[in-house]
Amino acid sequence: MQILDNLLIISLIVAAFCLGMYTDSRYHHKAALDQKDALERQFMRLRAKADADDPCKPYMAPRSYWTPPVQVPVQPVEQPIDENFMEHLQKNGRASTKLRNSKATT
Repeated sequence: MQILDNLLIISLIVAAFCLGMYTDSRYHHKAALDQKDALERQFMRLRAKADADDPCKPYMAPRSYWTPPVQVPVQPVEQPIDENFMEHLQKNGRASTKLRNSKATT
């Protein structure tokens, strides 16, 4: 019974420590987002040349605390102009090309 009591006490201490770290990181994350949001709002007011107490403030969308920002994957841009076109353009001063059908237009 003594071993079970010791395990329970140790598990409560570990759980309290983990919850404290979680609460601390959540608080600091929220404080950092609030500070960033305030600086962005101040920058927008400065760009719009509006006072802090001006009723017509520039609009900024409200920030959500728990959704991470969406990271859009950067894809390499497909080169729309091929080498034959560029060679023909440099030789003659003008060139033409055909546009291909894409799935986006259908």
